[in-house]
Order: sequence, then C-alpha cells, then structure tokens
Amino acid sequence: MHTSPLPRTNRHPVLLGLLEAFRLDLIIVPVAFLLSAAFWLIGLSSQLQYSIIPEWALSLWAIVHGLSVSTIGFDFSLPPGLVTVVVWFLLASASRRLVESSVDDDEEFSAPDGWKSPVLALATFVLAYAGPLLTGALLFGETAMTPFGFLRFLLLLVSAVAAGWLWARGVDDLPVLRDLDPDTVDCARAVAKRIFWGLLAVTLIAIGIGTALRWDALTTSMENYSSPLSATIGLLVVQILFAPGILFSVLSWIAGSGVNLGAGGLSSVFHSVPGPVPDVPVLQLLPGDYPDWSLAAPALLVLVGLLSVVLGRAHAQSVLIASWTGIGLTALIVFVLLQLLALIARGAMGPLGLSDFGPSALTSAAAVTAWVGLGLSAGLALTKLSQLQYTGEADDDLHTADDRHTAEDTRTVDTRERPEDSD
Repeated sequence: MHTSPLPRTNRHPVLLGLLEAFRLDLIIVPVAFLLSAAFWLIGLSSQLQYSIIPEWALSLWAIVHGLSVSTIGFDFSLPPGLVTVVVWFLLASASRRLVESSVDDDEEFSAPDGWKSPVLALATFVLAYAGPLLTGALLFGETAMTPFGFLRFLLLLVSAVAAGWLWARGVDDLPVLRDLDPDTVDCARAVAKRIFWGLLAVTLIAIGIGTALRWDALTTSMENYSSPLSATIGLLVVQILFAPGILFSVLSWIAGSGVNLGAGGLSSVFHSVPGPVPDVPVLQLLPGDYPDWSLAAPALLVLVGLLSVVLGRAHAQSVLIASWTGIGLTALIVFVLLQLLALIARGAMGPLGLSDFGPSALTSAAAVTAWVGLGLSAGLALTKLSQLQYTGEADDDLHTADDRHTAEDTRTVDTRERPEDSD
C-alpha cells in the first residue's frame, strides 16, 4: 500500500543522491561546528587553540553516529540518543524523498529494471553523506573504528534507509511481507504504537518511584557540586539529550536483563550491585537494593502487552481478525525498534567505572519483547475466549427464541384443528 504519490523526475538517480547528501550536510555539519565552537568558548578557549574546533566537530559527528572517540584520555562511545534519533529521522526522510522521486508507478517498479533507479539513488546518497565525514573523523577526529561502533554506524544507516523505503512504498514491494493482508499490517502497527506509549509510561513511572525512594541520596549527591542549582540544571539537560538510552536502560532493568555498570557489574530488578557511579541522578537509581515488591516489576511489561490488545472493543475485534499473524508481526516490529534503541543505549563514558556502560545489545531487546509478547498472547487468548463465549450465548439465545416460536406455532395449529372447543 502506497503512503504517498510518487512524482517522477528526469534527474539522474546519482544526481538525486548527491543533492540529498548535500542538503543533509548543510544541516548537520554547521550544527556540529557551532556546538564545537560553543564548547571551546565556554570551557577551554584559554588553553587550546581554535584549530581544535574542526577536530571536535568531526568527533561529535562520529559520536552521534555511534562510533567511538578517544580524546584527552577519555573513551567515549555512548551516543546522545535524542540527537541520534533526530539524525536518523533526517536520513529516513531523505531516503523517502529519493524513493518517491526515483519510482514512477507500480508497473514500472515491479519490473527488474525498476529497482535500479531507487537503489542507485540511495547508494549514492549514503556514500556521499557518510564517506567524506567518516574519512575526516578517522583522520582528524580521533575516531576509532571498533567492531561494535562500525556495526552500530552501519545499522543506523541501513535502518534509516529501510524506514524511508517503507515510508514511501509501504510493504507491497517487500517479497516477505507483500502477501500479508493490509488490515493485518495496519493492526500490527496500531498495536505496536500502543505498546511504545505504554512502555514510555512504565519507564516514567519507574523513574518516578525510584526518585521518590532515593530522594535523600540524590539531594545529598547534588550538594557535592559547588553550585547545586547549576549542576541540577546542567545534568537535566544532559539527561534529556541521552533520554532514549536512559529510557531503554530502565526497561532493561525492569525486564531483568539488567544494565552494565562497568566495574560495578550488572544491575537489574533481580540482582542489584553496590557499584559507585558519578553524581548523576539517573545513574544513581541503578545500583543498590530496592524493596521486595519491586521484583514484580516485569509484570508491568506483561500488562502493557495485555492492555494493548484488549482496550477498545473495535480495536480488540481487529486484533482478533489479525489473529496470531498480527501478534507475531507486532512482536517483530517491537523487537526491531527496541534493538535499535539498545544499540544507542550502550557505550563508554570515560575511564574508571563507566568504561563499559549500558544494557546488553544482544539480550535486552529480546527480554523486553518476550515479556510484552507474553502479554500480547494473553490478550489475544482472552479476546478469543470472550468471542467464543459471546458466540455461545448468542447461539443459546437464538435456540431459545426458535423454541419459543415453535411452541407458539404448535399452540396456534392445535387451536385451529379443534374448533369445537370454542363452541
């Protein structure tokens, strides 16, 4: 199913890809240089020459895209998730425009040659955007091409391009999904949207409860700064920038797959560690013991999956029609998106205890999806049972009505056959 019209252009696909890459560079590169210049002016302008600004700009670009940077004795590879998500959407939007402008209609695109134009345009766009900046980051930005960083960088580009393709064309062009009922795909997308809103609510509730339980410790740690108010405001801004990774770390903590605190070990709802962490409020919520009732936290994820199915009669009916295929597709969507979040929620934040911080990039998304999937299965099972019960009650009512009409017809016939009774 196409989500938008596809206007054709006479420009060559390579030129289209170059133009989109240049348009994206006009946004991202100046922003990186302005931020680097601001850091230099605020903090270290009296100690470092202004020639350090291009190096910092390239390093910042690398960090946002998931690569690892080593500078001034610090290893940093944890992307600021909010900025990374914005860049991802910019890449996906550019990919959508390229697909829309490279494809004419369904008949042309279904031919083997119909794939050449959009694929060529997308490949040119990715290479023209990532190639020069990646080369500059490796040569001048003190960027290290680690296996995990390269994998994260590659998945960022590939997932954004794939999302742009689906945004423009839908699932009709994909061999695996083209045979699915469009109503099933729409139902899975609607359930997945509900799930992510529910997961957001669960993480915010968990952070609120943890803050209330650790309030005294948090206020004490803020007093260690020379200006507690300034530190609170600054740390709030930093935590907002890293919000996607923080929220997913909370989900991983609730699901039991845990969050790695480097030297402190793995902390989760089932296993707490007393590792020292910096005086950052959200980090100080991870280690230490919680009340025994917190062990029931995974039930919240199951509840999210359950409510995402059963809330709303019309919605539950559509899930019932989509059946297990829709539930399976929903779980797949949830897992893919959570896996992308898991990749930007893990990395290094300097030396000492947080050289390896964050949830597991392999197991965390699977654990959260498993708990939510359990709720989805339970919700669909309950919907099927209620439908069977409703059908059974309707059949009983129908049989009762038929029996009543039959009895009335029999009495009428008996009355007509014995007219002498009326004499």
